Amino acid sequence: MDYSQRTTTRSGQTYKSDSLTMAKRPWRKLLWVHQPYPDNYVDSSFLSQLKRNLHVQQYSFWALSSDSTVIISHVYTVAIFVCVFVAIYRDKYNPGWFASIGSFCTLVGYFAWDGLGAENRTSRTATAKSAILIVSTLLGLSPVLKSLTQSTSSDSIWAISFWLFLLNVFFHDYSIGSRKTFPPTLSTNLAIAAATVLASRLSTTLSVFSFLLFSIELFGLFPIFSRWLRSYSFVAHLILTSILAIVTEIGMFYIGGWWALGVWSVAILSAVFVAPGWLIALQKYKNEIQGPWDPAKPVLRSR
Repeated sequence: MDYSQRTTTRSGQTYKSDSLTMAKRPWRKLLWVHQPYPDNYVDSSFLSQLKRNLHVQQYSFWALSSDSTVIISHVYTVAIFVCVFVAIYRDKYNPGWFASIGSFCTLVGYFAWDGLGAENRTSRTATAKSAILIVSTLLGLSPVLKSLTQSTSSDSIWAISFWLFLLNVFFHDYSIGSRKTFPPTLSTNLAIAAATVLASRLSTTLSVFSFLLFSIELFGLFPIFSRWLRSYSFVAHLILTSILAIVTEIGMFYIGGWWALGVWSVAILSAVFVAPGWLIALQKYKNEIQGPWDPAKPVLRSR
């Protein structure tokens, strides 16, 4: 391009510029400054400060797989709960067994939590009072809850329970540190609501009481213990997740045989191993561009 010739800009102004003038007045990235360059001029330094994928986080396959166990462990608890309901609903097992097993595991977890200094004497007294209050309340409400949805069809109960459990999985607090994405009470309330509508389909008051007590232990107390155990020792968390996996697979085999067990196993293995590998494979398509022309991002600080 010959800059010694006369050049006309969009504003109608004319000027002459030679190579000497351009050497003295280098191009600047300023729109409001009149410069001896045409409007469509692109300098070689325009993209010199271009940066790609500056803040993109690089993932590790095994780190993603281990972090996925936090989600999988909660999915296991929901699956175990469904298996217990099917067993009680079919009158295959005594409902008191499940409440007794749940209470025993709760006591073991509480003593482990208390033995490592997670609670003081005052909290022990409050915990005992809360446990007595919950059991007494369930004993009094079980006859009422048994007839709660007599006028509702079973298909509607199954659909309501499915959506409540789906929301429970979605809104569950999977944070590892002290930062919480969702209030933990939201997930607990959704699970207890699903357990309540399912309990109304059981045949006896003892079944309702045992089932609701098991649901409170599983969705109200177990997440607290699981979160504490995960922060105390990640190896212990993996051992607990393995125990949940074995119990869930036994329950899936009881519900649907080898077919249900196979489908469940494929889904879990895909979530633990296939999904992290797929996420890492997609990172090569990441193309985030940063430069000095980007607008400033406000930083909001809570007081």
